[in-house]
Amino acid sequence: MPARRSPAARPSRTAWSSSVPGPGSSFRGRSSSPSVSPPRRLRGVTAPTHRKGLAAGVLALLRPPNVFTAVADSFAGLILARQAGPASDDPGLWCIAASACLYLGGIALNDYFDREVDAVERPERPIPSGTVPPIVAAGLGAALLAAGIAFAGRAGTPAIMVAAVLALAILVYDGVLKGTAAGFLNMGVCRGLNFCMPMSLAPRSVPTSFVFAPVLLTAYISVLTYLSREEVGGNTLERARRGVTALAVVALIMAVAIAPWPAAPVGWAFLAVLVARGGMLFAPLWTEPGGPATGHAIGGGILLIPLFDATFVAAAAHVSWAFAVASLMLPATALRRMYSPT
Repeated sequence: MPARRSPAARPSRTAWSSSVPGPGSSFRGRSSSPSVSPPRRLRGVTAPTHRKGLAAGVLALLRPPNVFTAVADSFAGLILARQAGPASDDPGLWCIAASACLYLGGIALNDYFDREVDAVERPERPIPSGTVPPIVAAGLGAALLAAGIAFAGRAGTPAIMVAAVLALAILVYDGVLKGTAAGFLNMGVCRGLNFCMPMSLAPRSVPTSFVFAPVLLTAYISVLTYLSREEVGGNTLERARRGVTALAVVALIMAVAIAPWPAAPVGWAFLAVLVARGGMLFAPLWTEPGGPATGHAIGGGILLIPLFDATFVAAAAHVSWAFAVASLMLPATALRRMYSPT
């Protein structure tokens, strides 16, 4: 295990987390002066320390809202891989179970690696509060990663190869690269690989332009991770504006990338909704990049991932499937009132 980082140098918390994250770490930034900035809680979120028992602690540890965003990635990837949509007996459906396990495993390991700084900055989290022993979190994380790889193996050889690389990327992020420039990209790559896992099963007839979906998802998650690094204490104005500008560029590239797709106008309609909601979340950071505004934007940005994925599905002429992918925002949003997504 790498040497512990001091709270003053606290890196981003994005369990690809997402969590990218991603599948694994939650988006959770850290203040540069934890002794001054108190732990931030999202409005409407009940503190995990009020739930007694190991089972409740494990649920708080795993951040249930975010797993639906990881499932949206693999679900969308499978739909693009099967141009007529997935059948009920499609082996690629195992990728969705794999995605959920890999994401949850990454989140558990994320808190395990961060347990010392959480004891200072977020003592209400399950590990520092004593609700979940560190060894339980580590064992659960490892078991979930192994289960994710096993489920991917049921889908096929290409899927298990992607899952193995994804599991390695999760471990590298959680244990080594978190908070570095390479870590931001690593988190995005975790989400992109999650999208690619079912796409690896696609026949050669699938348009090569579909590769823009995981590439742009990688970019989106990388920018969210960049912004989340200072989620508790707040970003500088310059840093926040760089992040917001980068998100606008991602949206612009999306609009151009889906232009040759079978149902581009439908995709643009979904994109318009995505941009409108994203603007409401991130535009305030242009003038007020403080901790509360940043935390609200990052939490909302995570929950927008299903709509982000659905935009590509809609542009591929799978409108009904696109609504199914986007609907994964509903349980994620509902659970956010009980469990923080960051």
